Amino acid sequence: MPYAIFERKTPRLGTPMMSFSKIGQISFNQPAARLLQKEALESVLLMWDSEAKKLALKATANKKDQRMYVIRYNEKGNGASFSAKTFLDHAGIDYSARKAIPITISPNNELFLEVAIPDSLFKKEGLQPVAIRATGT
Repeated sequence: MPYAIFERKTPRLGTPMMSFSKIGQISFNQPAARLLQKEALESVLLMWDSEAKKLALKATANKKDQRMYVIRYNEKGNGASFSAKTFLDHAGIDYSARKAIPITISPNNELFLEVAIPDSLFKKEGLQPVAIRATGT
């Protein structure tokens, strides 16, 4: 049997990445979290372009804004996340398995993060489980 090259499931160190966790969080790996923390980003507005399937984040200092999400940084400095289950369900994003997306964080832009969500991360329509009834003899 010939050898097959093993595909890495985790990205190389140093590459800022974002992923959707199984519990409905938007998570950032250590390099991305360090960039966010360096810019002292605590509260963000989550934006969605449904036609282009693009997600964007915008910093906000307004702590009273009901639309804001609070970024929580891990104590050990190995990542950050915020809860976004309602958004992920609304957008139809499949978060049943963590898949990383490379990102670019641009702290000097109004939208410091803007990323197109790959089609492979969306729930497939029409693939609902089918109940099978056993018939007696």
